[in-house]
Amino acid sequence: MPGTVEIKPGLYWIGSEDPELRLFDDLFPTEHGTTYNAYLLKGGDKNVVIDTVKGKRTDEFMDKLRSLVDIKSIDYIIVNHAESDHSGSLSYLLDQSPDATVISTVAARNFLSNLMRKPFKSQIVKEGDTLDIGGRKLRFILAPFMHWPDTMFTRLEEENVLFSCDAFGAHYCNPGRIFDDQVEDFTSARHFYFDCIFRPFKDKVLYAVDKIRHDAIDLLCPSHGPVMRKEPWKAIQQFESWSRPSSSHRRIYIFYISPHGNTEKMAEAVANGAACSEIEVKNFHISRLDAGDLRELLEEADALVFGIPTINRDIPKPMWDTLAYLSTVKLKNNLAAVFGSYGWSGEACSMAEERLKGLGFNIPAPAVRTQFTPTSEVLEQCEALGREIAAEVLKKG
Repeated sequence: MPGTVEIKPGLYWIGSEDPELRLFDDLFPTEHGTTYNAYLLKGGDKNVVIDTVKGKRTDEFMDKLRSLVDIKSIDYIIVNHAESDHSGSLSYLLDQSPDATVISTVAARNFLSNLMRKPFKSQIVKEGDTLDIGGRKLRFILAPFMHWPDTMFTRLEEENVLFSCDAFGAHYCNPGRIFDDQVEDFTSARHFYFDCIFRPFKDKVLYAVDKIRHDAIDLLCPSHGPVMRKEPWKAIQQFESWSRPSSSHRRIYIFYISPHGNTEKMAEAVANGAACSEIEVKNFHISRLDAGDLRELLEEADALVFGIPTINRDIPKPMWDTLAYLSTVKLKNNLAAVFGSYGWSGEACSMAEERLKGLGFNIPAPAVRTQFTPTSEVLEQCEALGREIAAEVLKKG
């Protein structure tokens, strides 16, 4: 494990490496582990800590900090984002440096109060506010929902350094090597990190990138993964590219699962009803899609139609998983419909409708259901469902 690393004169990496981590926040696989990046900036007459580390790494973090400064001499602690992997050591640090002022957005200030449950000195900053630390100036850039509402970036003006918190980072750790030019290309790890955390906030990513587009950035210091000194704009441009809409064409995508072929017949009828020259209509058997392709398709569609058989009085797990992805992606519209076949019971369609309504979807037509093999009348109802969804898409222009 590396000790402190001086990454610019008077600017030190004081983070922690976790190369063995394989599941972040009990949610996201981390094949390459991760880092919890924190920084110490020595100004002309001020000492500034920028973010801390996960609570279980507090001792390591404090030892690194003590090796560089007297803890009581810390003047400011900048919290770019209050999530515990960045603020987990803050309470202990404040105990050791009670005169330090915590600088954050108002949202982060509120979150920290509820996380630490004790008073602390604080200073709220707004867009464009600056802090002079004696010959060096920090500027604060609000970046809400990157990926929490409290997030901001901090920029060290004179040296063109951007502390971007979770944005533009990656869960990637090559022990002892903290810079991008010391490791192999880790774009795939960054893309997976983006998919897991930032995909639902694509518009916020584009908004944040626009704010820094004309800034010179010589060093990009994220909260996870290598510090970018060789290609600092590479990560920013990748986040921007992954956030841009893929196409302006209107699309209706039908996702289905069909153990005995009945729901598939219904899917074909829905597609026939929706077909028109102004809209691209496609059917997808979800078992033939990997998670990445499925998320891409969910984001491309102007309307989502789900064909769901009932199995053991429930929605089959692959379709539950598909519905779960809806809260992890950035959708173009909130338009959906449901259809499906069943045997001795037929709860799945109503379950799916409730899930979709809970996510704020507009469901303009009731589900079409059939017991076992769809009749010609049921297939006509499916075509009518397709036509109604297509009309709603065209209405939206």
